[in-house]
Amino acid sequence: MTDRPTSSVRIEDVPEVARTAWTRLRDELLSILGDELVAIWAYGSIIGADRPHRPADLDTHVILGSRPSAQTAQGIDGASQAIAAEAGLEWDTWYVALEDARQPDHPLHAFREGRRDTAWALHRAHWLCGRFVNIYGPEPAEVVPTPTWPEIEVDLYRELEHIERHVHEGDTDPYEAAYAILNGSRILHSIETHNVVLSKREAGTWALTYLPERWHPAVGAALRAYDERASPAEVELIASEMAPFIGMVRLRLPATDESAPDALPRWSGY
Repeated sequence: MTDRPTSSVRIEDVPEVARTAWTRLRDELLSILGDELVAIWAYGSIIGADRPHRPADLDTHVILGSRPSAQTAQGIDGASQAIAAEAGLEWDTWYVALEDARQPDHPLHAFREGRRDTAWALHRAHWLCGRFVNIYGPEPAEVVPTPTWPEIEVDLYRELEHIERHVHEGDTDPYEAAYAILNGSRILHSIETHNVVLSKREAGTWALTYLPERWHPAVGAALRAYDERASPAEVELIASEMAPFIGMVRLRLPATDESAPDALPRWSGY
């Protein structure tokens, strides 16, 4: 057993649609995998008290005893897709082999070639502070190592790259633009406070207090868009302000080879 924090969120406290989907996933995976299913941890905005009005993806990590066969992986995919279709939600699920989950290195997906969890340190930080729902198996503290600050910092840069790619590709969907501004605020908060465990809404509230007033209209509009309450004018505002806001975030990061203003985003995912 461990004396580190356990889940601070009960499955009974999450929206019914998510609770039902995660419970069904657990049952389906037990049927497919048996003893090879080690753990299922749910997390993300949907489990928080300040969850957005529109349900987000179901962020989920599944720990497997070993990498499954192609046939087993196909069965997992089929079951997951059926649950998502019925729930009207999308999965953002990582399957990780137990031996990889015990390491600090970014783990490869257990059965999707070339995919790697580039937010592994951030995920561990959230789980080890209790921001998860234990759907099945041991607590994360019994499996994953505590992240170091250098590991977290690398993952924050990868998060910024992900947002920069949306900017570069001209993605101005209101929800994505709101995500970019609020997650950019969270990256800044994390770098400046060394505390990464906060929601996008909490990050937006922090930005309204600590960022220059020049950015307050965009942050306020992003918070309202996050709840699908933004006016047409606010939707236009966050679309136009997304690129300059993320440029500001890049410039405020500590100087490294990767954060220099003239450095090109890597967008490699790793």
